Amino acid sequence: MSDDTYLIEAAKQGDSEAFDRLWARHRDKVFRSLLRACGGNPDTTHDVLQDALLNAFKALQQFRGDANFATWLYTIARRLCIRARRDLDRFYSLDDPLSTDEGQAILRQLIDQHAQDPEAIVIENDLRERVQQAVAELPDSLRPVLVMRDMEDLSTEETARRLGITQAAVKARLHRARELLRQKLEGYLQET
Repeated sequence: MSDDTYLIEAAKQGDSEAFDRLWARHRDKVFRSLLRACGGNPDTTHDVLQDALLNAFKALQQFRGDANFATWLYTIARRLCIRARRDLDRFYSLDDPLSTDEGQAILRQLIDQHAQDPEAIVIENDLRERVQQAVAELPDSLRPVLVMRDMEDLSTEETARRLGITQAAVKARLHRARELLRQKLEGYLQET
């Protein structure tokens, strides 16, 4: 039985110290992986990670062990991060021209955040390369659907029209493409 497995079982039985040890063991790794998803902002990432800790503690009984604890924690935190960024997007639309003073200030802040954290830049570049490679390895029937829907942000209807297939086919292929992509990247995300 691995240390994590032992600690998870002890935490499920109510041992808060075991949960604290699990948290201490994985928080830095999850933080580094999550930094990019949270827009490179360490403060936002820290806040999201704290929320993830509470959510993980509450949901620990549902942890089945299908993935390692760090991956499970990262998944919880990433969902929270996406929600946090969605909330921020209500205030800062990327559709606004960057020529405005506010747009320039946001752009400078983003550049400064990434320039200050070389490790985040390396992680981001490595992840980008792995995602590009994984997408390139998808079957020809799935790749275009994933690219159009998730990268070009086209609607299901527009994707179906461009590819000459039904919307149901787009949804089915997109689901399969995302699942294959997740499987291809799962090992990498467990390493980071």
